[in-house]
Amino acid sequence: MELTLPFTYSVDQVDGTTFTVTANAMADALIAMGITLAVAETIEIYADFTTNDDIVAVGDILDAPTLSASSSPISPAIVAALTPIYSGSYVYLGEGPDPGSYVMQQVGGTGEIFLFGASSLNIGDDFSVQPTDILLCFLAGTGIATPAGTVAVECLSIGELVSTADGRAVPVKWIGRKSAAPLFLAEERRPVRIGAGALGAGLPVRDLDVTGDHALLIDGLLVQAGALVNGTTIRRLSPDELGARFTVYHIETERHDLVLAEGVPAETFVDNVSRRRFDNHAEYEALYGAGSCVPERELPRVKSARQLPARLRERLAGRSAA
Repeated sequence: MELTLPFTYSVDQVDGTTFTVTANAMADALIAMGITLAVAETIEIYADFTTNDDIVAVGDILDAPTLSASSSPISPAIVAALTPIYSGSYVYLGEGPDPGSYVMQQVGGTGEIFLFGASSLNIGDDFSVQPTDILLCFLAGTGIATPAGTVAVECLSIGELVSTADGRAVPVKWIGRKSAAPLFLAEERRPVRIGAGALGAGLPVRDLDVTGDHALLIDGLLVQAGALVNGTTIRRLSPDELGARFTVYHIETERHDLVLAEGVPAETFVDNVSRRRFDNHAEYEALYGAGSCVPERELPRVKSARQLPARLRERLAGRSAA
């Protein structure tokens, strides 16, 4: 996917999703280079951000853009002079106020935040962004049960056998991988840590870190981790714990299985997420082509705390109080 965006404004962060336009970054850059424009003369420089995905999510890191002039007779020298200013990688923060506009922070250069692609704002205007979600995955270090013992999810290989909750050993078809940055990722979208023993019966056997929409099998229900958060034994990870960048992994088998993650039955890949959202989706396509459908298990899915059965909610509350 290519995001072709004109550089327009630099912005200041107000909070996690609200920003204020502070300056016309392009004009400032041109003035700094001693370039002046005639009355009514305009200049636009576009940036092609080439991503590895059809879907860009909050926290995704995009490669340095390639600059190009929107029309002649803009001098190639201007493009060449501006390129170093905008070099480096960018963290995608969310959609801007207008269709086709995006907010990103430069991480390989100045660290400034930029609004790309909007033309209806003035300096001093406030605007909000609409973030999108990260994937359904395990965080690095999660122990996955295999017939040969527990293996960290990032160390699994295609073809390696993993143990399922119903006692089978099934081969890994593929491991999806995606890197993300927690910068400006709203608390309710950050990954969840389920503390050792928080689910009862000694489970999980160690702290289990998963993204909030990743489901675990509890009492015959597929319960998404975010629905379990109680603020103590089950909580959202902090930006400091996640670091500047973190990587998540998703296991695909031939069907929607339940593998054992730190002893807890946890779902494998299902087709409610596009494989193309993973950084290494090209690997899958090289191996399998377009891929086959993985239908979801016919089990009730709990997506929010209010959907938790009272007995489960009470059990988790008791574990939290203990």
